[in-house]
Amino acid sequence: MNNQAPILKITDLAKHFPIKTGLFNRVSGNVFAVDGVSLELNKGETLGLVGESGCGKSTVARMIVQLIKPTGGTVKLHGVDLSTLSSKKLKEIRQKVQIIFQDPFSSLDPRMKAKDIVGELLKVHENLSVNELDNIVAELFNRVGLSIDQMENYPHEFSGGQRQRLGIARALSLNPEIIICDEPVSALDVSIQAQIINLLVDLQQKSGISLIFVSHDLAVVKHISHRVAVMYLGRIVEFTEKEKLFSHPQHPYTQSLLEAVPVANPSSRKIKQILQGDVPSPIDRPSGCHFHERCPKATSQCEKIAPELIEDSKGHLVACHNL
Repeated sequence: MNNQAPILKITDLAKHFPIKTGLFNRVSGNVFAVDGVSLELNKGETLGLVGESGCGKSTVARMIVQLIKPTGGTVKLHGVDLSTLSSKKLKEIRQKVQIIFQDPFSSLDPRMKAKDIVGELLKVHENLSVNELDNIVAELFNRVGLSIDQMENYPHEFSGGQRQRLGIARALSLNPEIIICDEPVSALDVSIQAQIINLLVDLQQKSGISLIFVSHDLAVVKHISHRVAVMYLGRIVEFTEKEKLFSHPQHPYTQSLLEAVPVANPSSRKIKQILQGDVPSPIDRPSGCHFHERCPKATSQCEKIAPELIEDSKGHLVACHNL
C-alpha cells in the first residue's frame, strides 16, 4: 500500500494449547490453534483476516494485544517485541493497540454506565478532572454517532448496534494507532452491520488509524479491507491485495470460499464447486498441506510436504504446490 516500514510486524506466530488429562494433569497433546502466521500492517491500512470458524484468526487477534501469550514467534510494534515487555511497559504500549470484541453485550460491564465504560481507559492512563473526562467522553459519543443524552444509560438500554458503537468509542478513547476488530459485526443485523462498517471506514479516513478486521464474511471484508489474508487450520494460505484476491484467487481454499458467497441476482446461476468433508481437528492435523484432504487438486506431494507461502512477481502470496 505504501513504501513506509510497517507499524506492526508478525513473524512465525504460533499458539499451542496443551491438553491435560488424568489425575496428575499430564499433557497428552496440543490444540494447534495458530501455526506459523506472518503478517505486516501498514499505517492507515485495513488488513482483512478471513477463514472458517476455528481456523485461528481470533486467536491471532488476541495474541497481537497480548491477551493470549504466544507459544512462539514475535509481534513487533514499531520494532518492539510485545511478548518481551514487562507489565508496566505493556500497559503503556496498549494505549497504541486496542481491540473491539465480537459480542457487544458481553464485552461491556452491565453494572457500569455508558460514560464510565467509555472513560474507563482514560481513568487508567490519564490524569484528568471529572469535567475534562466528561467532555472527552461526550466528544467520543459524538464521533461514533451516539447521543450525549445516553451517557447516563446502562448497556441493556442500548440496541446491539449502539452497544458496538460504545465498544468503538472505548477503543478510540486513547487515540490508538491500531484497532483490532474481532468479528465486530457478526452478531448484528445486516442493516446495522453496514452502519458499523461505514463508521469504521469514516473514522479511519479522518484519523489515519490502522485496522485488522477479523471476519468470516467475505462480503464485509471486501468492502472494508485493503489487503486480505486467508487462514486455514492455523496457517495463512493466501495473502494479497483485496482486488487481486477477489478477482483472481489462487489457492483452492480461497476459490471455494468465494464460490460459497451468496449471489444477490436470482437469475445468475452457475455450477459451484462444493468442498467435501469437514475442517480437520486442530488436535490431529493432516500431514503436509492441511488442506489436502479436501482439495480437488491435491497430489501425493501435498500429503507429505507443507507448502511455503511464496510471493510471485505481483506481490501475491500463496501456499500451494499446484500453481
